[in-house]
Amino acid sequence: MSRGPRAIRAGQAQAAIQLPISADPRERALMAVVDGIESELRRMNLWEPHPPSAELLASIQPFCFDTLSLSQWLQWRLIPRVRLNLQGEGSLPSESAIHPLARDCFEHLDNPTILLALIKRFDGLIKGDPAVLWAH
Repeated sequence: MSRGPRAIRAGQAQAAIQLPISADPRERALMAVVDGIESELRRMNLWEPHPPSAELLASIQPFCFDTLSLSQWLQWRLIPRVRLNLQGEGSLPSESAIHPLARDCFEHLDNPTILLALIKRFDGLIKGDPAVLWAH
């Protein structure tokens, strides 16, 4: 039995993975942000126990906007994909602009400040903004 990180399948949520100590600071920061997004979705009671149908997850629209809520897309598409990429399965995108949509989708919820800050940090880290990498 292997004790290494388990593979993550698209559309499947999983607990945080451990990156190797040799992982670069950007990768470690991205993992911390993705873990934080999961924690905030849970805190805000937006984390769902069961995935949407495969049909809903198969949308080709940005953010699966035609079939999923943004919180569902974060949980079932973004978080698993980023975790897979950080495990070496695929590559990270070079652009991200989730924050403007997240602000519109979450601003009406009770205390979305931390979630929105994490999503904004995620966007900056993906874009390679050095100021975001070293910000606390």
